[in-house]
Amino acid sequence: MREGFDMFKIVYMDAATPFERGVQYGQQAKPEIETAIRYYQEKFAKKFTWDQVLTFAEKFNQATEAFSPEIMDELKGIAAGAGRDVREIMAVNARYEISQFDWQHECTTGVFMDPERKKKFIFKNCDLGRSVSHHLVILHIVRPDGFRALGVAEAGQLIRDGYNSKGVALVNSALRSHMDHAGVAVPGTVIRKSVWEASSFEEACAIQRNRFRTVSTNMLLASREGKALDFECYPGGEDEVLPTQGIIGTGNRFTVDPTRNRAFDPAIDRGRQLKELLAEKRDELDTDTIMEILKNHEGYPESICRHADDVGHSTVYSIIIDLSTNQIYICFGNPCCNPYQEYQL
Repeated sequence: MREGFDMFKIVYMDAATPFERGVQYGQQAKPEIETAIRYYQEKFAKKFTWDQVLTFAEKFNQATEAFSPEIMDELKGIAAGAGRDVREIMAVNARYEISQFDWQHECTTGVFMDPERKKKFIFKNCDLGRSVSHHLVILHIVRPDGFRALGVAEAGQLIRDGYNSKGVALVNSALRSHMDHAGVAVPGTVIRKSVWEASSFEEACAIQRNRFRTVSTNMLLASREGKALDFECYPGGEDEVLPTQGIIGTGNRFTVDPTRNRAFDPAIDRGRQLKELLAEKRDELDTDTIMEILKNHEGYPESICRHADDVGHSTVYSIIIDLSTNQIYICFGNPCCNPYQEYQL
């Protein structure tokens, strides 16, 4: 696999241990990790000193060590490879749990499943501050035991969205509930890493259940076998959403119990828009059709294909995973303006 688009650096990790793979990551993505740390130093400065952030980060290191020593070893390796303090790497991974930045309506995720016709897709438009695009990387793991995984992350983070050779795929998006609060829990990136390396769909789902949380999040999972399940997670529990006629669409809203929503714009429901577009195109749905759907501008600029508004949030990448063929398509920036590149595990 070659790097098909200049804006994405591909980080290859093939070492035998989590620490060694972390070192490979840190060495290859050192400039991007430094950019990510500077970006979050500026974000954190609105609420905390950097010393305060590092003190908080150490508490999340301890929570991660208790949850998974192997993942903590990888974080230590990333820090060693990049020549940074491991607390800085954790600050990038636990940036929302530490700060609870001003929340924006960001990211649209979806699933389409029609196993009989071998149509099995999971996909996402990722909406973040435009500056994040300067430190995005593709992570490609090829372990000696044959396990492979590929996904997208902010440099230094463990993973955002991805797929593995066991047939497990995940995409995530933001939720905000009135139950969110300050405190220490296993960071969302650490949970996503555990899911990304799960051996089965059932294991991935079990990782999501009964998890102590301080902030809300949405985690959409799918499998090569044609299974899918959406988790609307909040402090105190999680609601599970099965596909309706093979379709799931999310857009930063609690849907099982809308009273959990802390705030949302009732005029823009990207989850509903996505489900309607998928249902309308059901009979002709393929990768190209999903690409077109992810370019949708209804509700512009806060549309499925989001463009920068007053706070500067826009779609910084788009990912489509074809679970029938194991092909992964990733677009840097808005899909209405940029091409998708194809990747293989």
